[in-house]
Amino acid sequence: MDWFDDLTRSWESEYGDLDVANLPPFVRLARLGVLLEAFQHDVLEPFELTPSDYGVLAALRRAGPPYTLNPSQLYSRLRRSSGGMTKILKRLEEAGYVSRSPDPDDGRGMRVTLTDRGRSLQERVFHAFLAATTSMMAPLTAHQVEAANRSLSDLLELFERRAAERGAAAGPR
Repeated sequence: MDWFDDLTRSWESEYGDLDVANLPPFVRLARLGVLLEAFQHDVLEPFELTPSDYGVLAALRRAGPPYTLNPSQLYSRLRRSSGGMTKILKRLEEAGYVSRSPDPDDGRGMRVTLTDRGRSLQERVFHAFLAATTSMMAPLTAHQVEAANRSLSDLLELFERRAAERGAAAGPR
C-alpha cells in the first residue's frame, strides 16, 4: 500500500458515514500539480526562465507572425494580473526576448513582439519540453495516453465551468 492508499483509507475510516469517493481524484490532481510545477522548473532551469516567462514567449509564438499581442491579450490568455504581466514583460524585454512598442491602432496601448532572439529561445525550450514529456510518457501506451487525455479534458471542463461561473458571479474586476 502506498501513501495515497493509506490517505484514502484514513478518510474512509474517519468519515465512514460519508462518501469520500470524490476526494482521491482531487488529491491526485493536487499532487500532480506540485509534480508538474517541479517538472516545468527542471526543464526551464537551464534556460534561466520561469514558467511565467516561457508562457509569454509561447503565447507570442502561438499568435503567429508577426508574433505580436498587446499586454491585455497576454494577461487574459495567461491568467495573470496586469501588474504581474508588466513585471514579466520588463524582465523579458531586458533580456532581449521581447520588444514593446506603441500600438498603432490604440494611441494609449502597447504591442509586445517576440524578437528573433526570443523566438530562437522559445524554439529551444519547446523542443526541450517535447523531449522531456515524450520521455516521461514513454512507459504509457498510446491508448493510455489517449484515455488520460480524455479524462483530464473532462476534469478541466468542470474546473473551467466553475471558474467561468465564479467570474460571472463576481462581476467585473
